[in-house]
Amino acid sequence: MYAQYIRYSPVGEYLRLVVMQRLAQGPASVEEINRLAKEAVEKVGIKYDWRVWPELLKREVAIKNGVVELTREGKWIYEQTREEVAEYLKRFRIELRF
Repeated sequence: MYAQYIRYSPVGEYLRLVVMQRLAQGPASVEEINRLAKEAVEKVGIKYDWRVWPELLKREVAIKNGVVELTREGKWIYEQTREEVAEYLKRFRIELRF
């Protein structure tokens, strides 16, 4: 078995982590996640399409009837990688608080 390497931009990783951090607390409406994603990208100040979050998180989240929640795999990924991704983001001066 081999793992395919996928390269994400720092802003994309930040967006993924912000959304997963919120969903780790429980399900949320699509509107809430849209608002959160937009605010997160604007905060960074780098031109990036925040509306790509469903594609960035297609393995990690499930969207049903307007509600977004972490999948089992998403919970595992968040728990296993959140600190490493936060450290990675610091190299780009992007801070995330847990």
